[in-house]
Order: sequence, then structure tokens, then C-alpha cells
Amino acid sequence: MLNIKPARPARSLTAALLGLALAAPGLVQAQNLSIGAILPESWPSTTQAEDMRDGMTLALKTTSLQPAPKLVVKDSGCDARKAQAAAQSFLTAKVDLVIGGFCVLGEVPSMLKAANVPMVSANAERLKSHDGLLQLGRVGAGVAEEIAAKLRSQTGLRVTASSTCWIDFETPVSEKYDAGLCPALSVDKGRWAEVAASYEAAFRKPFSVSAARGHAAMEVALAYLKRQRNASRAVAASEALGQRTVLGQALARDGIVPDDALQLSFATRPVKAGSRDAQAMDQLVKAKSCECKAGPECGKGTPWAGMPFTVVPPGSKPASCPQVLASR
Repeated sequence: MLNIKPARPARSLTAALLGLALAAPGLVQAQNLSIGAILPESWPSTTQAEDMRDGMTLALKTTSLQPAPKLVVKDSGCDARKAQAAAQSFLTAKVDLVIGGFCVLGEVPSMLKAANVPMVSANAERLKSHDGLLQLGRVGAGVAEEIAAKLRSQTGLRVTASSTCWIDFETPVSEKYDAGLCPALSVDKGRWAEVAASYEAAFRKPFSVSAARGHAAMEVALAYLKRQRNASRAVAASEALGQRTVLGQALARDGIVPDDALQLSFATRPVKAGSRDAQAMDQLVKAKSCECKAGPECGKGTPWAGMPFTVVPPGSKPASCPQVLASR
């Protein structure tokens, strides 16, 4: 049998608010906000989806926006139709903002835009900007394939721009290809160390790339919700993009694509190439190596000058470079 205690007399609203203000003067008051998140929970990796959710949860636990918004999670299974169904359920529930795009976007951004609901896209590729869409990705859709095509024609290498870029897996390049070109996200090392310590203490497991993407997306979402109370959507979105996250500052709508927005990794097996192709590959590695620190001098005077990608030297791991691979 339940042991139900008599309810205490309720304090007045003024007293309650005063007590809260005295207890936590830095808190920003919010009323019944909710955030919908579309995650690939059922496929391809429940572990990574759990990390994404935990990263979001940590950001909610440490936000100054109080009471913290309610997080509602729906599964996409990396399927565009399921993602759209999840978005529709969020519209029915009248959530205040949606986070998605950890593997698919489909028509979700258009659906939310039509309903005037803001969205944070954690997809590594960017869509054409519109009001209410906050994006963590740094490279435009299709840019990776364009560069891969140029690399194939100029070096003779078999380069893919899709088969290795899957939900933060550092998947080996298949036997069909010599190298894989994937979108990349930068890391704010100071912020990463700070958040990683809190994450590991809270969840008793390492802070992963997936957790970082969830945390960063939620930080941008919370920054937007804080600002939208006193500003237009456009102003709130602009200011939220200045939020410092573990993955650096989000790219502004008209921002210049960074030199290291993509990363080329080679297969672990030896790459078979003719003398001309071998020479071109050697030049490519030296000119665009991530060790160049992705500056304007890297690749200068080569066919790849100005292209936003760096190269992970053969035999190295992506972790040795200052970026981390991310899914489409």
C-alpha cells in the first residue's frame, strides 16, 4: 500500500519565485519548454544513440535555463520516413524546438519550417540556410562528392565520398576504394576536456564523439531558446550560432567554409598506383596533410588549392588529426 503523506500548504507564487531567485541567481526563467530529438536509436548503433541522448541530458542538467526544457526522443533508425513521422509527432505535441539530422534529414527541415518550428541540425553537411535552421555542419551538401570526383580524375585514386561516413564510425575504407572523403567537425579542446570530465562523472563511461555531437546540438538549442524570448527568430538564431560548444562555434549562415571541413583518409592496405599516380598522391599528402594545420598555404600552387579538405597521412589514424569524422 502506498504511504501518502498529507500535502503541505502551498507557498505563495511570489515567495516561491523569490526563493528560487535567491537560491540560484544566475538562472534564466522559462515556462514549460520542450525539445524534440530525432535519434537513430534502433539502428545502426544503439550505443552511439545512447551517447547522443546522454550528451543532450548533460547539457540540460547544467543549463541556466530553468526549469530545464523537457526532452522528448523519437527514433529514426536512420530512415528518412521514420524521421519525418517523428517530426510530425513533435508538431502535434507542439514542441518548442527540434534537434535532428544525426544521420538523415529528409523532409524534416521543410516540415518544421512550414510549421514555424526552429531546428538544430547535427548533420555534418549543410542545407541551404533558412530562418529557424541552426546547423553544426560546415560543408555544403554535394561538396564532398564534387571534390572526390576531382581527386579521382587528378590522382587516379579510387576515392569515395559516402561509404565511410556513417554515424561517427571510423570504418576502414573498403576494398573497392583507396581512400574515403568525409565531412569533419572541429574540436574545442578546452571545452571538450571540461565537458568530458562532467560526462564521465555522471555516466561512468568515456565521452565519445557521439556524446559530443548530442551535447553540442543541445547547447545551441538552449542558447536559441534563451534568446528567442526577447528577440526575433532571426536575431535569436544569429546569436545562438555564437555559442561555444565542444565542437567549436557553429558556422554562421554566410560563414566561409573552413579549410578543414572535410577529411581524406586512406585504406590501411597499400595503395596500388602507377608512377604518375604515385607522384600525384605523394604531392597530395604533402600539400593537404592535416599537419599543415589547414592554413591557406597548404596546397598552394596545386590542383587542390582552396578546396576545403585535409588529408590523414597513410598509416595515421583520424584521431591524430585535429578533426573527428562525422556522419552525413
